[in-house]
Amino acid sequence: MYTEKSVELKSDFYSRYGTSSGVLYFERVGLPFVFLRGAKSVLAFSAACGVRAYGRRCGDVIKVLDADSNVCDVRFAGSGEGAQILYKTDIAGFGKSGETVSYAVRKLMARMGVGGRFSADESACAFCDAYGSGGWCAYLDGGRPVSVPLPLTDHNIIVIRVRKNGGRRADAESVSCFEAGEDRRAEAAAAGLRDCRPEILFNMMNESQNALERLLPVSSEARAAVAAARETDGVRAARICGSGVMCVTDKEKTDSAVHMIRERFGREAGYYAGIVVIK
Repeated sequence: MYTEKSVELKSDFYSRYGTSSGVLYFERVGLPFVFLRGAKSVLAFSAACGVRAYGRRCGDVIKVLDADSNVCDVRFAGSGEGAQILYKTDIAGFGKSGETVSYAVRKLMARMGVGGRFSADESACAFCDAYGSGGWCAYLDGGRPVSVPLPLTDHNIIVIRVRKNGGRRADAESVSCFEAGEDRRAEAAAAGLRDCRPEILFNMMNESQNALERLLPVSSEARAAVAAARETDGVRAARICGSGVMCVTDKEKTDSAVHMIRERFGREAGYYAGIVVIK
């Protein structure tokens, strides 16, 4: 996905590495986010925010540079085929951001024919990148992963970033009960998306949050964020995710919803939460 930010990164690449001959390659990988996860089912997607990377083949040295921190990782390929890579993460600090960087770099290196030297736990990134990007949602139901439509043209997805999501460890019986319900909810949501009925996904997300609060440890801050979202006009669904609370909002009401959620949550929790549009 070539955007104004990609053009800026390309200019940054040339300013650091020069404009000498060689084909310049580009890759973008969105951060993975999970709608619903049960014992055997996962419904997830690749967000609009993520990692963008440019690369160019060079000699034996592989140089990987973070555009934000100016930290250079130099590795010797030893085969006469190295690379120069510059990457940038749109939103640092989200869960799986480090794995997404590693996956994006490895994917870029594979395109350049210099791959196979980077490894990490990138299964979620690869799953969402392959099946849940570009208007699609990745669905796994105990078998082969598939893509289902994600018709959210009229909606945005935001994350309210709270400081603490959960509490003590849940007992095994409660976890099993919750996961069995999530499998059912993920199946229903996927069927709704196939029929281009996103409201079923919204209903399942809200039902999932109700089950979370009933069966699993949830922090008071996360409860407050969900409550603030549910009281806000334009919010269709709100559910705890790894990075805070994920909400689906009507696109034309997103700005006002962000403002109202921040104010309501701030009064309850005593601090203003960061809210980020991820899709």
